[in-house]
Amino acid sequence: MFTLGVLFILAAIVVLAQSIPFLEESNTVSECLASNNISQAEFQELIERSSEEDDLENTEKRYKCFVHCLAKKGNLLDSNGYLDVEKIDQLEPVTADLREVLYDCKKMHDDEQDLCEYAFKMVTCLTDNLEQSDEVTEAEKNTNKLNE
Repeated sequence: MFTLGVLFILAAIVVLAQSIPFLEESNTVSECLASNNISQAEFQELIERSSEEDDLENTEKRYKCFVHCLAKKGNLLDSNGYLDVEKIDQLEPVTADLREVLYDCKKMHDDEQDLCEYAFKMVTCLTDNLEQSDEVTEAEKNTNKLNE
């Protein structure tokens, strides 16, 4: 499994959460930290260690549940607790590429029963796929420059 800094994932979620008006207007990030027994200091420490690579499999459950909490409070989930692409599209229109990645990740993880695990696996899947997409795009740009 591709390893990333756990904080990179969590920081990405916080950035995403802050770009969704509902989450920004309410104190959702702080509420989700508190409901999962994560202090601001712990979270800040985790962000500061973001350059270290950690095995995502060993991420504490409370951080996975933090991700689920953000998704739930952001109204990004369907009635069963799984990511709802249409709701996301209503909040912030998604590109065709992102829509494809979202559905691909859902196909891989929508059978997960533990919703905290599910949310974290979805974020990991999205991050991995979007990172690969960025790498391909960068390679295409470099190829185009060489051909000019």
